[in-house]
Amino acid sequence: MIRNYIKIAVRNFIKDRFYSLINVLGLALGIASSLIIILYVVHQLSYDNFHPNLENKYRVNQTNIWNPDGGIMSSSVLPLAHVLVNEYPEVHSATRVNTPGGKIMRYIQNGTTEKIFNEREVLAADSNFFDFFGFKLAKGNPHTALIGMNKVVISDAAARKYFGEGNAIGKTLYMGDERVPLEVTGVTAPHPPNSHFKFDFLLSMYTNPNNKEKEWSWIWTQVVTYAELKPGTDPKALEVKFRDIAENHVVPTLKRFHIEYDEFMSGKGDWSFYLQPLKDINLYSGEIGNRLGAVGDINYVYIFLCVAVFVLTLAGINFMNLSTARASARAKEIGVRKVMGSQRQQLIRQFLAESVMVCFIATIIGFGLMELIRISLEQFLSLKLPVSFWSGPILLALLMLLPVLLGCLAGIYPALVLTSFKPVNVLKGKLSTGAGRSWFRNSLVVVQFSISIALIICTFIVYQQLNYFSQKNLGFDRENIIVINNAEKMGDQLESFRNELAARRGVIEASLAMDMIGRGTFEDVFSNESGDIRLPIAQLKVDNHFFNTVGLELVTGRSFLEDRPSDVNAVIINETAMRLYGWDYDNAIGKKIIYMGDDIGPVEVIGVARDFNFQSLRFSVNPFIFFHIKSAMWGSNRVVAIKTTGNDIADILAFTEAKWREYALDNPFEYSFLNEELQNRYQSEQRLGSLFSVFSGFALFIACIGLFGLAAYTISQRNKEIGIRKVLGATVGQLVVMLNGNFLKLVLVSCAIALPMAWYAMKHWLEQFANKIEIGWEVFVITSVLALVIAWLTVSYQSVKAALLNPAQTLKDE
Repeated sequence: MIRNYIKIAVRNFIKDRFYSLINVLGLALGIASSLIIILYVVHQLSYDNFHPNLENKYRVNQTNIWNPDGGIMSSSVLPLAHVLVNEYPEVHSATRVNTPGGKIMRYIQNGTTEKIFNEREVLAADSNFFDFFGFKLAKGNPHTALIGMNKVVISDAAARKYFGEGNAIGKTLYMGDERVPLEVTGVTAPHPPNSHFKFDFLLSMYTNPNNKEKEWSWIWTQVVTYAELKPGTDPKALEVKFRDIAENHVVPTLKRFHIEYDEFMSGKGDWSFYLQPLKDINLYSGEIGNRLGAVGDINYVYIFLCVAVFVLTLAGINFMNLSTARASARAKEIGVRKVMGSQRQQLIRQFLAESVMVCFIATIIGFGLMELIRISLEQFLSLKLPVSFWSGPILLALLMLLPVLLGCLAGIYPALVLTSFKPVNVLKGKLSTGAGRSWFRNSLVVVQFSISIALIICTFIVYQQLNYFSQKNLGFDRENIIVINNAEKMGDQLESFRNELAARRGVIEASLAMDMIGRGTFEDVFSNESGDIRLPIAQLKVDNHFFNTVGLELVTGRSFLEDRPSDVNAVIINETAMRLYGWDYDNAIGKKIIYMGDDIGPVEVIGVARDFNFQSLRFSVNPFIFFHIKSAMWGSNRVVAIKTTGNDIADILAFTEAKWREYALDNPFEYSFLNEELQNRYQSEQRLGSLFSVFSGFALFIACIGLFGLAAYTISQRNKEIGIRKVLGATVGQLVVMLNGNFLKLVLVSCAIALPMAWYAMKHWLEQFANKIEIGWEVFVITSVLALVIAWLTVSYQSVKAALLNPAQTLKDE
């Protein structure tokens, strides 16, 4: 019986190959698009699942003690891990990871520097790191690799980079300007791509001297603490017990600095600790101050899942629509089979078998298209989509189950329609051509175009927001600014280096700073002179050329001056900081600000800068403070910012590198363009826009395929009507307008449904941005017109072809 079903299905597939190919193409593209999205979603949901005992492992977050508004941060203090293990029996183990920042690494052999690189992926960790996490060592002993001082475990990529294919174990690398010797004690296997953090160099914890010095401190929040709980432990109940930590350990520490705990925590709530499941870090850390690794967003996962469902729904609708539309073409076949004794259940099984066969062919083609799309997207979006998920039994299961599931879901309604025909009506030629069921087919077309139009509108709005990000005036210049990194390597020669760059033709100005605005922020707590207002303020050390270099504007007061040595103890604040301290433009100059950390003494406000967006435009403007480059305020890193005319960039870079070699010797020369760095802030939105554009294009294409096929069949059913109208004097243009008009009405209905849906979804999406566009009516008009034009062109081929047909051919049997 099954063999007979397959035989009939193949025969009908070949007989109606035009419509069959339309069905297969639409389904294949829908399946490929959905599988790509599922790959992305599965990858996001799989983060950190390779760690052992994952269900019992947590990151220990704590109250953001440096923010008067409170909040939660992933940074914690060094002694926390010891307290958790020693004082709370529910905690099985704990480990810490420190982020010392980028480091210069050298490999020296026979007294000669063989390799030197500026490495950014540098971490330090406790000796039980590899017992806690699931990272594997290809070489070395994971239990002893991080025991002791000056030990380092490197990634397999770093091993090849420094030592080629030779054995790295036992070799020595030298870190930083101090050339701290590091013994390589391990080489990792390739890291899983689904880890919320990665590293190329993992130092033993106390190789970073700051960690040893601050081992006692309950204020220095420079590590991330992870804990494994014993099975059966209630994390929420344990969080309540953690409240004792503040009383037992934090209060005595603050007293060393003559700080009252209640005063320090005023307005922040309790000093609390929170257990965040390790598996949730990637997608549920949007509201947490994150210290280690990049994080995703669960909302984008939901968005892409919806898109996958939409695209697959479009493909399924195509199948249902074309199958029901062609019901009359197989009516006599159904009638004869029923007269010959076929039961309705048998006919339903036969049509479901045909549906499953089409879906099986579409699934195989869909997997091939998926791989082509995946490769293209990885190159286009720099987005890694691992295919290991499809390997082995999962791939086999999908190949078997997906066609059956899709075939049954998409084929059950057409099967019921086809088998409902009464043999007596069919064989007498009294069967309707399907007009009575056209409302259902029309509804499906409306659903298709509603989804497609909504996705296109969303794509337009996402790109409008991205364009707004790139065009908005940030309050400082971002074009034609080159940033030279690691300039502190020049030591006392740095000022001479800056002077030579500033004098170069094509350079407008050059300046020194601790870092570049827009890259990130260094935030500390500052109070007014009376101490009653404390603010977390982002701070940066700059020289007297900085404001001219980046085009920052002062609204009152002055900038730092080279001939004013007292400016070393002066600061410039922005308008937001001025307002939060309760000052105005008339009285801000001369006010004192006090740093709540190390004692550098009160500093005097000499200027107020106009507010500027130093953070992502997702956020509103926060307070900012500029210190003089020679201030005693912490921060020894240096960059050189070069403002150019925009001409001869290559020559300027060549000149800069030559001078770098002269002053910085063998230190790596690294530069970047400020505008490119600022654009990289919005990678998640750029990826969303690109994926939306790709999949909304696919959705529209699938809808047009279905519309093309449906139009071809529907118009073929009206050939006699068209012939009669031509005999009665109708022109080709009138016939085309008449035939197209029915379909355009459906598209107009789709627009009416899609527009409010897209408006609501995008309004909700834009709410996450402090700086955002207003959704204008233009995007809805443009999208509607575009949909109507595409639908008109899709249907017109069939309409014109039918209108040009000689009436004698269609009416010869009448």
